[in-house]
Amino acid sequence: MKRSNVLSTVILWAIGILFLIPVYWVLASSLKGDLEITRFPPTFFPETLVWQNYPDIWDKLKISVTFTNSLLVAVPTVTLTVLFSSMAGYAFSKKRFLGRDAMFSGLIATMIVPPTVLLLPLYFIITKLGMFDSLLGLILPFSVTVFAIFFTKQYIDDIPDEMLEAAKIDGSGDFRTFTQIVVPLIRPAITALVIIDFVQNWNSFTMPLVLLQSEANYTLPLKLAVMLQNSDNIPWSKILAANVMSLLPALAVFLVLQKQFVNGLMAGAVKG
Repeated sequence: MKRSNVLSTVILWAIGILFLIPVYWVLASSLKGDLEITRFPPTFFPETLVWQNYPDIWDKLKISVTFTNSLLVAVPTVTLTVLFSSMAGYAFSKKRFLGRDAMFSGLIATMIVPPTVLLLPLYFIITKLGMFDSLLGLILPFSVTVFAIFFTKQYIDDIPDEMLEAAKIDGSGDFRTFTQIVVPLIRPAITALVIIDFVQNWNSFTMPLVLLQSEANYTLPLKLAVMLQNSDNIPWSKILAANVMSLLPALAVFLVLQKQFVNGLMAGAVKG
């Protein structure tokens, strides 16, 4: 093996280990007792494995309810985002209509607006629509994003117009062309978008905090934050156990779709 390859391998392993250390620390600390977590110098591996942290925090956080609420928000939101954004990306990329470029430029310009600026208008709009304190208020208003439209459009731009024209000559309508030609060709991009959007919605905290009032509707990040706020003696071992459990859905999605995700990113990297 060449010296340059050895050096690259060592550097990549070092970077990988550096990024994995916090993940290992959360996992190891979730199996420690509270006294061991606060000990200095810290222990790298639990002296006593406290498996009871997991069932304790499961009951305290009502994980079965909060997990379900988080899934009921993340899954439909991701599905609608991918559907609507890819349709919009197809329209902006391949259709010709009045004001197309100006509208797209206007949408892109909104990406520079800080999310906190939109917080109050979103709150009033969602409240007026009668979706306050409901999971629906976390789904429909966020079922399309400018980033997702821009992301899918960049991939659809690479599809040859001749291919779509040939499908049109063969009698294929816009919907059939989109579902049978465009969607399969941008599958890596859709996979990457699913992972990015799922993680974002699964970890969402600000909007659930603003829009949810009933404890029965709390998502997992919100329930965890409320428990921390109301606790005088914070059980860090159990909090870290909850963090480990909250990582599992996003990790499962990534592991299932990782091959397509990497292909999507690589295709974007060599685009043009």
